[in-house]
Amino acid sequence: MVQVFALFLFAALSRSLVAQTDAISPPLLGKLVYVAGLRVHIYCTGQGSPTVVVASGGFSFDWGLVQPEIAQVTRICTYDPAGTAWSDPVPTQTTPNCSNRVDELHQLLINAGVQGQYLLVGYSIGGLVARLYASQYPNETSGIVFVDHAFIDTPEDSESKSPSSSVNGVDSPPVLISKSPITLDLEDDRNFRKLPDRNQQLHRWALLRSLRPTPEMAATCFSEVEKAEKKVRFPLSDKPVAVVSTSYDSLRYRALQHKLLTLSANSRQFMAEDSSHMVILDRPDTVIEAIRELIASIKRHGP
Repeated sequence: MVQVFALFLFAALSRSLVAQTDAISPPLLGKLVYVAGLRVHIYCTGQGSPTVVVASGGFSFDWGLVQPEIAQVTRICTYDPAGTAWSDPVPTQTTPNCSNRVDELHQLLINAGVQGQYLLVGYSIGGLVARLYASQYPNETSGIVFVDHAFIDTPEDSESKSPSSSVNGVDSPPVLISKSPITLDLEDDRNFRKLPDRNQQLHRWALLRSLRPTPEMAATCFSEVEKAEKKVRFPLSDKPVAVVSTSYDSLRYRALQHKLLTLSANSRQFMAEDSSHMVILDRPDTVIEAIRELIASIKRHGP
């Protein structure tokens, strides 16, 4: 059976690296930190523990509806992986895999002085990064919130959809890589304009100069994660896990939501009703609720 990667919002956008110079870059939100010889942008707000660390398929400023709310209760850090937004380009002809991104994030947090127990938030393909990070650094991970985790679909699963797969005219599923060319982006979402004006402008700027993940990278990520997690029944033990799902009715998508819930003996599902894959725009309240619930759980019971 041929597998087709159902990628996140920026999936099939080709690699488009425009020379990044300080002269044409807008002012930073956070700071640049050296990681393996490259400068990586990280943006932390708020205070407290656990520190929420966001691994995302998009950019740091795409979390403009979520980060300020979470910063009211604890510290939250978003970042731009190398090759995106303000972060330095990766070497030519290099496509980072999930292991590379995990190494980058781990070193970034150390070099930026972000200590802690981390509550990881993995959005879209960032869910794979979060899972692999938790496998490699379990003592640093206090829990995970998955936000519409990227998934592998098949033509058989995706061709047959019930009316529930479209909510008020909004297509719920992540974009299928088989539907080419794919140009669907956060900016195409009906709620993009809910972001602050500056965040909208930064998104448009970054989209033209950033290395985007590929289906090949995603397939490798799934392989890496499955290998890391197959050793035990509950890979995350009883650490709190929240799974934020949409109403997409693909059989494989539903199976993935169940699998994510079984990564821990302490998990809960949150439904982002009336939402496309762009949950952080369509239902930021659901994402905020899930993160806040896990923060409270970690504070009650410890990491």
